[in-house]
Amino acid sequence: MYFTSVIRYSPEHGMELRYYKIKESFRDVLGRVHTRVMLTPGYLPELCSEEIVQVRRGLTYLMEESALIPGQQRIFSVDPREGYSEKVLGYIDKFWNEILDSGKIDASRESYDAAERKARRLIDVNTVRHTDAREAGAENVCLQAIRELQLDTFLRREGWTERRIDATLASLIVRTVYSPSEWEALRLLRENSSAMELLTGRFGDVPTQREVYAAAPSLYALKDKLERHLCRRTDTLFSLTNRVMLFDLTNFYFEGGKQGSAKARFGRSKEKRSDCRLLVLALAINTEGFIRYSSILAGNTADPKALPGMVEDIIAKNPVSSDPDDKVLVVIDAGIASEDNLRLLREKGYNYLCVSRTKPEGCTLDCSGPAVTVLDSRKRPITLAQVAHEQGGDYFLRVNSPGKAMTERSMNRQWRERFETELQKARNALSRKGGTKDYDKVVERVGRARGRYPSVSKYYKIDYVRSEQNPRQMADIRWQIAISDDEAGQRFGTYFLRTNVPRLDERTTWDYYNLIREIEASNRQLKLDLELRPIYHQKDDSSDAHLFFGLLSYWIVNTVRHKLKQHGINHYWTELKRILHTQKAITTEADNALGEPIELRLCSDPTDSTAEIYRALGYNPTPFKRYTIKPPSPPPDGKICSTHAKIPKSEPTTAQPHN
Repeated sequence: MYFTSVIRYSPEHGMELRYYKIKESFRDVLGRVHTRVMLTPGYLPELCSEEIVQVRRGLTYLMEESALIPGQQRIFSVDPREGYSEKVLGYIDKFWNEILDSGKIDASRESYDAAERKARRLIDVNTVRHTDAREAGAENVCLQAIRELQLDTFLRREGWTERRIDATLASLIVRTVYSPSEWEALRLLRENSSAMELLTGRFGDVPTQREVYAAAPSLYALKDKLERHLCRRTDTLFSLTNRVMLFDLTNFYFEGGKQGSAKARFGRSKEKRSDCRLLVLALAINTEGFIRYSSILAGNTADPKALPGMVEDIIAKNPVSSDPDDKVLVVIDAGIASEDNLRLLREKGYNYLCVSRTKPEGCTLDCSGPAVTVLDSRKRPITLAQVAHEQGGDYFLRVNSPGKAMTERSMNRQWRERFETELQKARNALSRKGGTKDYDKVVERVGRARGRYPSVSKYYKIDYVRSEQNPRQMADIRWQIAISDDEAGQRFGTYFLRTNVPRLDERTTWDYYNLIREIEASNRQLKLDLELRPIYHQKDDSSDAHLFFGLLSYWIVNTVRHKLKQHGINHYWTELKRILHTQKAITTEADNALGEPIELRLCSDPTDSTAEIYRALGYNPTPFKRYTIKPPSPPPDGKICSTHAKIPKSEPTTAQPHN
């Protein structure tokens, strides 16, 4: 501390005297000098200049000993007050206690602390480094969708621990975003994804191998409860009526032998993988794409055989209304629409709409109503016309599509060429050395060709000519088309929609039937976006759990896509992931102005496209933003000086005599 003075007139003393102020100067942690008036004692005519200096030294020593302003250079190694007069010591004690009572030291300390806080936020750019980058955008969207669906709340009601919930939901998020195997999911959680960090708030927290492998089976054990919960939740979130339901079957193929499985069977693969065993997934969804029912069936289950079980289970979960106006309309394709299944739907109280498997007998157009023209997705015209209705029968709508006719005509021509090529090969082999000439084998060969091209071979009349020299051999094969080109051309591009609802007009019937594309889009997401195929699990329970785990991912994806569609964003999940992957979680390390290492863990700001998705969803675009400061290591001797200790007021001291 030090004194400053100015010459002023003192009315009390009637003369000009020095008017004193006591000031303190100190350097903050940034090296900046701060000066503050600590006390204004005023006129001190009773003290000479030497005594003023002694008071200054005494106050400076007390300030150093108090350590109320840390980090200051010490001036005195010993107490300078030894040998001072009682008069000087009295002034030192008086001024020190007045300084403490005035709070000036606290104000100085606040200035020092404010500078220290500022210094902690000043970064040396030469020490900045970025580490531990993780994907955060798609994971953040999936987590908020999970919380919107209240999956975490459901699992808590089931008695799950928080750790188990976090590990399972982290595995589900990774399954939704990356579609990996369990082993690959473990590596993604460790090295690529911030899913577990978003759930627990702790970087580096990763589920164990046991927790990852147990996620799908644990959720599959709650399948029925989970589906009911999700149905109720989505109905509430989006005010769904479920007046129209879409039924369809798809299948998934296995890699591996799958020996001893009760479900894996060879069947008709919709992906042309008849060389692999299959599993069939039966789905019933509403017009918004949300699943109302799912069942995993044997791979050789034919489409018509799956419907009775689906109907019984759905009725058990959703009783059918007795009000005709509230009946559910079931939309199915021709593969399921057998007469037995349509009769079953009527008996169970459902309305139905499907593609007729056959042309209605005695089909004549209803002349009472005009034909209606609509446009398909490619803006090509399609003509709709009512078929004359028979009393007590179903209602039919003839659909004529020139675009479909062109496609079918081209495919028919290609299949005819291929079928005739097979017939010609069989004929040429009859005259070639080493060729197949045995009558039965030739017939079998032609039969295999018929099986490969059933849609065109049924129009061919094939004659087999036995050899006169050897009746066991074939002499020739002759064929001709049983119908004319004009008759065949009339079949192209024309099909019939069938329903038992009398009040549906042409356009409404067409719009309802086109909803079948929604379940086709759902199957596309399951197979392509979520990569549920192929299945590598060798146990039935594991493969069933694998498919159900994928269906839960589909719930999350469809929740996100349904909300985005309401704002005109119609991207598939693959495109949404590409946009969201631009947001990362990253650790930034640097040293601050105090030399302390600082570690910041935060998410990058979303890009414009990502921000648009967040706004449409109503989700938080910044999942977390935090930082931690690593304190410096303690001194080697282990001594720690507390700079916040309360310093007692100075007690009056007595002058020590000189030796």
